[in-house]
Amino acid sequence: MKSIGIIVNLTKDGASQTVAEVSDWLQSRGIRVLITEDCAAFLSSGGYSVMDKVELVRQADCLIVFGGDGTLLRAAHIPGVESVPILAVNLGSLGFLTEVTLDELYPALTKVLEGDFQLDERMMLRATLHKEDTRHKTQDTRQEGDTPSLGSRVLSPESSKPHAQGIALNDAVISKGPFSKMISLESYIDGEHVATYSGDGLIVSTPSGSTAYSLSAWGPIVHPGLSAFILTPICPHTLTVRPHIISAESRISIVVRSVHRNVILTIDGQEAFDVHPDSVVEIEKASETIKLIRSRKRSYYEVLRTKLKWGERILDF
Repeated sequence: MKSIGIIVNLTKDGASQTVAEVSDWLQSRGIRVLITEDCAAFLSSGGYSVMDKVELVRQADCLIVFGGDGTLLRAAHIPGVESVPILAVNLGSLGFLTEVTLDELYPALTKVLEGDFQLDERMMLRATLHKEDTRHKTQDTRQEGDTPSLGSRVLSPESSKPHAQGIALNDAVISKGPFSKMISLESYIDGEHVATYSGDGLIVSTPSGSTAYSLSAWGPIVHPGLSAFILTPICPHTLTVRPHIISAESRISIVVRSVHRNVILTIDGQEAFDVHPDSVVEIEKASETIKLIRSRKRSYYEVLRTKLKWGERILDF
């Protein structure tokens, strides 16, 4: 371990002081410390190398991410980050992904420098947006009464060029914009029609994302070691619609059937794209993964118990 990059949310209390202390600690052990320009502006000590995030990830043997889960999600969108192990240190409140505490920081760093650590490899998803005029100009070959199916449509030759694409550690969300209009989303799994969701939208999450937005929308908690997608409707206007867990080897296609243009695709809450009527959002398992350095002091289930008060009784007041 020769070079360690630091990504930090400087809005967190004590973040700059923590980074300065860690930087000095690493340099005293012969480690080259890489930081971003915005971080360097808050540090009085020197000896570190300053560069942009993409170059930092390229040169680092390991990353330390200081902040909350949102900080880690932003780091997960830096090109090339999938090849670098990440020690995620929680400076936020919940921290399902950033589970290492400040009390554990230096013992954990010592193990990292010794090469004595375990990696928790998390799957990611890839979401691709195809505009109606470039991806889904189709001739519907169904007969009256046939079940909808993507396989029953003839796709245009220009279908190979997507309008937008992104990789998510947590989720891809198709949702209504700021105006209160219900949207209609026609879903297919491996080309077969599954359901049409009418409501505020649909969350497609990874197991890592099952404790994020999906959980707030009454989705299930899924162990991060599983390879699966969770489809969680947002405020569905149908009582029979429920969250759905499927294999991550499946390919999900969502056709936007709303006639208004007030629909948005968001990727991990970091990127947003306008979605036009009849656009198609395709979701599949990404080849990339994120490699998190595991805390040796707590298990996944301990995180659930402590963060979510899992299994505790709710006492009457």
